[in-house]
Amino acid sequence: MDKRDRFLALAAYNNAVWCDTVCRSHNIIGEFHETLWVSQRQTPIYYPNLVTLAPTVAEQDILVLTEKRDYSVSVKDSFAILDLAPYGFQRLFQAQWIFRPATTERREIAGLQWRRITAERELLRWEEVWSQLSSSPNRLFLPTLLDDADVCIVAAYRENQMVAGAIANKTTGVVGISNVFTPEHEAERYWEGLSGLIAAHYPTLPIVGYEHDESLITALNVGFTVLGPLRVWLKES
Repeated sequence: MDKRDRFLALAAYNNAVWCDTVCRSHNIIGEFHETLWVSQRQTPIYYPNLVTLAPTVAEQDILVLTEKRDYSVSVKDSFAILDLAPYGFQRLFQAQWIFRPATTERREIAGLQWRRITAERELLRWEEVWSQLSSSPNRLFLPTLLDDADVCIVAAYRENQMVAGAIANKTTGVVGISNVFTPEHEAERYWEGLSGLIAAHYPTLPIVGYEHDESLITALNVGFTVLGPLRVWLKES
């Protein structure tokens, strides 16, 4: 396995662990198998029911684990090799896994303060800014995440107002970046700052994640490279 393929596999596993972590915070227990992660219960919004961990997974493996569900099912095909369209799935989107080597270099941005979220009140505000909703009765990111040593939720503040944020989760060999939000203007500066803050917390680990469209372009412009494609499939109930 070459370096690119190794980090691609580590990125897929890291993302599956993050999905599992979010599900467990909602008391939904997922299952890790040799080539995939799966939840036998409905997962929180935006989170898949199944994530592939190896390119050897076949369509039939997916169908066995997702059939006879009375709710919509999503599958994250981490290696973009499955064709689930004949089985009633539609392709929701395609993205690219991204990678940035470990670094201790960090650029400060004038006028911004960077912090790790440690209090439930700040986590609630973080989710409001991320979701662009002033309040919601159905919280996605619960306080138990703040007690997880392998999770780091970060934010940027301007004049004590939260303006950007991201989540990092550590697994063997890498740290994942996800749920990035920034102002539309100067997105690269915020991406650079968020990535630098995560690197400061995990100085020996490369950063992996996935993005598409404008966010992918931004990530590439601040030093990430592409590892390979992934696809997310959805089958409506």
